[in-house]
Amino acid sequence: MSKRVKYSLEVKIKSVEMLLSGKHRICEIQKITGANGVTIRRWVSKYKHNGIDGLKESHTWKKYPKELKEAAVQYYLDGKGSMPECCDKYNISNHSLLRQWIYKYNTSSTTTGGTTRMTSARKTTLEERIAIVKNTIAKGNDYAWACKEYNVSYNQIYNWVRKFNDSGIEGLKDRRGKNLKNRDVKSLSEKERQKLEIIKLKEKLAEKEMENMILKKLYALQKVVKK
Repeated sequence: MSKRVKYSLEVKIKSVEMLLSGKHRICEIQKITGANGVTIRRWVSKYKHNGIDGLKESHTWKKYPKELKEAAVQYYLDGKGSMPECCDKYNISNHSLLRQWIYKYNTSSTTTGGTTRMTSARKTTLEERIAIVKNTIAKGNDYAWACKEYNVSYNQIYNWVRKFNDSGIEGLKDRRGKNLKNRDVKSLSEKERQKLEIIKLKEKLAEKEMENMILKKLYALQKVVKK
């Protein structure tokens, strides 16, 4: 596990001043200070909200009011801004904290305020997951849009996209039928055999749909090249 790098206050101030001056690109500042672009932008955001005090190392947990958490989550899920923009707007210290709030929002029945009904996880077929992931990626990984469009939770769509990027269609398959595949067909009951057949047919259908999608993209690209 990589150890967190600590930067001095002087390095933070220098990075912020260089970026805000408009005379240096983010890649140049990265080479000079050794900090990555995300970290530098986070320093700039903290500086804009709290001045130099925002760049000082804090040894206590910052507490956020309930209203701010709800507003930040709703702002992001409504598609009003990206995660960095949301953190900047509400002065949230890091993206992972916002992700935690969104996760809690989508895995609970109501908000902490008790007034807004949340999107809970629902059962989906493999075909649905493939279509949802495909369209979400086409939308630039707009999870907020996917939550509303397909009535799924943020956590569901986030995990599906991650699994698809890692393992393709295999990552989207429901592994609950895996034990049936590994067992001898002769040992299965009639009901289990029917379930196994359904699983196999769904997998074939999903693979066929993905093949068709790839062929369509290939055909479209060939048309562009020929022009």
